[in-house]
Amino acid sequence: MSVYDAYAQFYDGSGHVRFAILMAQYLQEVLARHAVQGRRALDLACGTGTLALILADAGWHVVGVDGSAAMLEIAGAKASNLDSAGQAMFVQRDMRSLWPGDDEEANDVLRPASFDLVACTYDSLNYLLTEADVLACFTDVAQALCPGGLFVGDMNTRHFLAHDWGEHEVVEMPGFIQLAQSTFDDASGCSTMRLTCFVGDDQRGYERFDETHVERAYPSDVIAKLLEAAGLRVEAVYDCFTFQEPEPYTQRLCWIARK
Repeated sequence: MSVYDAYAQFYDGSGHVRFAILMAQYLQEVLARHAVQGRRALDLACGTGTLALILADAGWHVVGVDGSAAMLEIAGAKASNLDSAGQAMFVQRDMRSLWPGDDEEANDVLRPASFDLVACTYDSLNYLLTEADVLACFTDVAQALCPGGLFVGDMNTRHFLAHDWGEHEVVEMPGFIQLAQSTFDDASGCSTMRLTCFVGDDQRGYERFDETHVERAYPSDVIAKLLEAAGLRVEAVYDCFTFQEPEPYTQRLCWIARK
């Protein structure tokens, strides 16, 4: 089971959808500076599909990939109600292994060297906890991109995970309560967030579920080397949502690399 399977039905409503909307605007600005030739996009770790569907509405033909069947079910339902200039379809895949076998349906839409843009956003790369996993993902990205295609991916920085990500958070909505506790391990560079969620109401009672999310921060030189090892040339690293160079207190990096 994916860490987001139980949480999927509350993902958009708890505010995460806002990040995808903000990233869609930023991505448009990034592409004005780092142009691509076509309109075929792969959205890795697409979640409930918000970014993929915004791209489709702008005329892109998008394939969204995620490891959580529950998140993809929501993405598919949202896509069925979209009348857009482009199209979006969704496939369940691990971002470290896009072509694991003979899945004819997936292979119809997931073909090597067929995407002009690959995006991987909202901390998804931080969920890869070893350099080998990151390299496997970047290798898949390089294989998915056509020559000259562009990769855009964001990552939380060590400073953010260690200092700016709050230790405790409470989210309350009608029928849903979320308690989050986060700890940072200096030796591993990993932040562990334990979610305790309650679903229900005062009349019927509440049902509890728990999820644990672990993110790892990587030094920038390590990510640059892994991108290059995968066959991707780094064009820029930005303080995310700006076009400024990263600073010591930058919270999120945006990596731009081309095949």
